[in-house]
Amino acid sequence: MPKTSVVVHLDEQAKVSLAQGNVHNLLIGLPESRVVVVVNGPAVRSFLTPSWRAFLTDLPEVEVDACANALRANGILAAQLPAGVAVVPAGVVRIVELEQQGFAYLKP
Repeated sequence: MPKTSVVVHLDEQAKVSLAQGNVHNLLIGLPESRVVVVVNGPAVRSFLTPSWRAFLTDLPEVEVDACANALRANGILAAQLPAGVAVVPAGVVRIVELEQQGFAYLKP
């Protein structure tokens, strides 16, 4: 079976736990999957809470990208992000690029 690639789009802070649970469940069901979580909009504020620490530690194979535009709009500096989070210029562009590469789109 070919490796599954999934981009998880998270733009609502209230759905961080749901998105993280979706990723855990996806990797249980399809353990060889490549998963990229793209966080933009108000959801970037969740990086200032402890909600990402355990997730990033438990699933280091999951790429987590933060939108630079959303960080700037919310007054968050890249230095404030948890270790393991990458900054991308625009979350929406990153999502489109991943979809063009064949990633399935998941939005909790």
